[in-house]
Amino acid sequence: LSSASFSLFALLLSLFPDTSRRQNELSSENRLLLFLIKLKHNVPFSCLGILFSVHRTTAARMFRATLEILCARTRDWIWWPRRGAVQATMPPSFKVHYPLCRVIIDCTEMRVEMPPSVEKQNLWYSQYKGYYTVKYLIGVAPSGLVTFLSDGFGGRTTDTAITIESGFLNKLQPDDVVLADKGFPGIVTGVGAKKATLVMPPFASGVQFTEVEVDSTYETASVRIHVERVIQRVKIYTITQRVSHHLIPHLDNIMHILCVLTNLRPGIFRPQ
Repeated sequence: LSSASFSLFALLLSLFPDTSRRQNELSSENRLLLFLIKLKHNVPFSCLGILFSVHRTTAARMFRATLEILCARTRDWIWWPRRGAVQATMPPSFKVHYPLCRVIIDCTEMRVEMPPSVEKQNLWYSQYKGYYTVKYLIGVAPSGLVTFLSDGFGGRTTDTAITIESGFLNKLQPDDVVLADKGFPGIVTGVGAKKATLVMPPFASGVQFTEVEVDSTYETASVRIHVERVIQRVKIYTITQRVSHHLIPHLDNIMHILCVLTNLRPGIFRPQ
């Protein structure tokens, strides 16, 4: 039901405070199970209440409490590794074409119910998606580890604006290489100011790509696919498909935990 392995469940359970359980209160094991089922399947709290023999408001409260506990204990589990660590864990496919790659970036969105305020409705409505979303910038190391996660922004916000406002550029060092898709041309100057390099698929110089542009596009796409795989791992948690309005204040924490769980899964690369 939770999709968590025994070892992962045990690790998360060890993060719970060692406090005595009050009468009629769920055990730590059941609270964690309730939490993971909600993330994985987005089961309504009314159904979770029936499953765990508690009221739906109690199920919702336990979810939020567990979220706060795990976020507090894992806040530094998404970190920006040293360049040496990135290069030491770099797969061969990167070493051939982008040996100085520090991170691959992309934005992903979580669908949410219509927010109550008109201001947020305007900010969160994604013209591209056709519904309300909250958007995040995710940075992934060549090894497949999530190393950067922005706060949430309204779905109308551009990828460039999120990258600049999130503080991502402050992470860069001279000679770093950042891989991105075509949605990030506006950060070229900001990346360059850090004496780093932004690599994106080339825009066609004419009606068709030249042979050099085709080769460059293939090389970039062949390694950028790894960030897409990582984002797919985040999206296997059904809660990302539609977040109810009462959980919107907790979206950043939910996304943090999803990225932590993604990092704790086996790597996206097969042994060479």
